[in-house]
Amino acid sequence: MKSKELAFIGIFAALVIVLQAIAEISRLLGLPMSLALGLIPVLVAAQLKGMKIGAIVGLVFGLTSMTLAIIAASSLPIAKVTINPLVSVLPRVLVGVVCGGVYKLVSRNSASKPRRVFNSVAATLSGIITNTALYLGMFLAFAYGRSFGETTIDLKWVLATVVALNTVIEVVAFTLIVPATVISIENWQKNNGERI
Repeated sequence: MKSKELAFIGIFAALVIVLQAIAEISRLLGLPMSLALGLIPVLVAAQLKGMKIGAIVGLVFGLTSMTLAIIAASSLPIAKVTINPLVSVLPRVLVGVVCGGVYKLVSRNSASKPRRVFNSVAATLSGIITNTALYLGMFLAFAYGRSFGETTIDLKWVLATVVALNTVIEVVAFTLIVPATVISIENWQKNNGERI
């Protein structure tokens, strides 16, 4: 692996850790949801550098989620489910693979700005859907029917609490943030003749 790629991974890994820590702190301070802010660098990295680098940054996101779950498990028993790497890590690795693959597929022969925006939005949505479907699917597989305090984990609970709040906000916010970031970086690279 080239030194530029290692530096890129290091920067994006740091962004994942900081953004996901902010998401957890905001939840602990009373925000009724925990957005997957660490997903943003994964989506950007996958589109800029492809599936391999996207998967590596996704791995960092998954390991960060698992670590935060270990820390929170004593005070928030439901977090124990996320300690399982099949719940917290595997879906995030696959987000990088899917998003990078979709971006590469739809970006062939597209130079116009509207088309580039569409390509990035399509790849971003594929990443968000992959994260939501796989994370929640694995979460349900390991926690379905279990009770945590007054909460019993079932499909209705997942749809009402996670999908209705988190996923909708992530789709709206991330499809604005990620394409703007990707296109800005690509334009900078093109204008300066440099690759990051």
